[in-house]
Amino acid sequence: MDFFTHLVFGALMYLLFLKEVTVDFLIYAIIFAILPDFDVFISPLRKIFKSNYLEHRSGSHSYVIGVLISAIIGGIYSFLTQQSFIIVWIIGFIFYGIHVSLDLLNTTKIPCFYPISKKEYCFYVEKAGSSFTLLTSWIFIASLLVIYNYFPSISLFFLVTNIYTYFIIAYYVFRIFTKVWISSHLKENQKYFPGVLPFYFLIFEREIIGNNISLHLEKKSYISKTKLLYKNNSNLTPQERVFFKKAMELCMEDYYYAKWTVLPIFFKNNNVVSIKFFFVEPMVRSRAMYIQYDFDVLTEKVTGSNQGFSRI
Repeated sequence: MDFFTHLVFGALMYLLFLKEVTVDFLIYAIIFAILPDFDVFISPLRKIFKSNYLEHRSGSHSYVIGVLISAIIGGIYSFLTQQSFIIVWIIGFIFYGIHVSLDLLNTTKIPCFYPISKKEYCFYVEKAGSSFTLLTSWIFIASLLVIYNYFPSISLFFLVTNIYTYFIIAYYVFRIFTKVWISSHLKENQKYFPGVLPFYFLIFEREIIGNNISLHLEKKSYISKTKLLYKNNSNLTPQERVFFKKAMELCMEDYYYAKWTVLPIFFKNNNVVSIKFFFVEPMVRSRAMYIQYDFDVLTEKVTGSNQGFSRI
């Protein structure tokens, strides 16, 4: 989820459930609602300490880290303001946890129990950095600005705030229901992916049997016909199978690429076999990020690699 939506959602949860708490605590809660994304400022340290958990959306996106950080910051805040440590600790952790929970709904895995466990999770309910929630957040803020400038009213302010809050809650309930319902009817080799809009979703099917790779990707909707995005059935030579295995190993060595589902495409040019891995999770309008590995047929070694974003 994008930074701005985390900020708005944190403020909404505070106004909905903690209306009687002071404005100081509102600001405090909002800071914790966006705090995990401040890891972008420590990500350069990853190369120094050689740890992937200093990357964005990694170690900071953990409930365990949230307990520790909210305790440390809460202790300092409590000392400076003479506020109850227990209250500031609980508020800090709750809103830090809201951020982590929202990101768990996305299509990019996070280690939500790090450092107790390095296993990463996601629920494929919403696209990471959803343009839909970003747009609705801007509409909400614009509405509040109109009220403030032309129809100043506390009751109207809270009415709009409550309506938008319940809309967001209903939106995520619908997203979760859709994911659970559709996934329960899929075969083992099929996978559900949320679309940009709530009524659209993708079904990706990949089957590897021996040297045969079958791929099928389609866009589905409650309001329109199914659209086939990609379909291919390839019989690999023994050498191409070796290249595919090596390319997969290289791809999985990258911390971020290892999180995503790959759609492999093979092509040959003279004595070079290339394998391009498209990543399904960040795909928008049949365009997706990819990484490509080139192999020399004679030496069977990698001769180059490149990354980009293009149509599948």
